[in-house]
Amino acid sequence: MDTTDPMDRLTLLERAQLLHDATLRRHADMLDRHVDALARHAEQMALLRGLMEQQARTQTALSEIAERLTQQQDLHAERLARHEEVMLRLAQTLDAIRDMLDRGNGH
Repeated sequence: MDTTDPMDRLTLLERAQLLHDATLRRHADMLDRHVDALARHAEQMALLRGLMEQQARTQTALSEIAERLTQQQDLHAERLARHEEVMLRLAQTLDAIRDMLDRGNGH
C-alpha cells in the first residue's frame, strides 16, 4: 500500500489549478450571497419608501386635524366669551330685580 500523500504527487500546475478552482467557488458563493443581500436590501428599501409615504400621509392628516381643533377651540372660546357676557347681563338684571323687590311695592 502506498502511504505517500496524494498532494505530494500533484504537480505545481495541478496544485495551482485546484487552488484556482477553490477560489472561483468561494468567489461564486460570495457573489451569490451578495446578490441575495442586494435583493433583501431592495425589498427593505421598498418597505421603507412605503412607510415614508404612509408617514407623510399621516402627518398631513394630523396637521389637518390640529388645524380643525384649533378652529374649534377658537370658536368655543368666542362662544364662552359671549356666554359670560350674557351671564353678566343676567346677573345685573337679577341684581336690579332683587333691589326692586327689596324696596317693596312703593318703588
